[in-house]
Amino acid sequence: MKKSNLWWALGAVAAGAAFFLAGLLWETRLSAILCGAGGGCFFNGAVQLRRYVKWTRPENAAAYRERLEQEQIDLRDERKEMLRNKSGRYAYLLGLAVCCAAIFLFSVLGILGVLEGYRPVILFLGAYVVFQYAAGIVIYRRLERRC
Repeated sequence: MKKSNLWWALGAVAAGAAFFLAGLLWETRLSAILCGAGGGCFFNGAVQLRRYVKWTRPENAAAYRERLEQEQIDLRDERKEMLRNKSGRYAYLLGLAVCCAAIFLFSVLGILGVLEGYRPVILFLGAYVVFQYAAGIVIYRRLERRC
């Protein structure tokens, strides 16, 4: 692995620790967000650091080379590239339809006075991001089996 991966991982761990400490030490409305961002950055960096240590060991060098070769083949495979593009388009169209339905639903709920505050919208958008990612993967796998 490249040395830049190590530096990015160490930077993410340091940024995560800094955000987490800032969230714990400062009593503001943003403390929870700072702690969450800190945890996310810290654990992301820790996972990257673990991968770096694993793949830079001499006994894993051959397996890492094979993995890189297979990754390059997969990236340049025309069929897989076409399927990635197609699944991305379908996931985009599905997400667009969900956004339009959500706009309508939140508007109606706001007019009726059922929805007050921002929390449901934030929770919906978080769930939407997960849904969009999962939809892209599911659509890609279905297209791969079909083609």
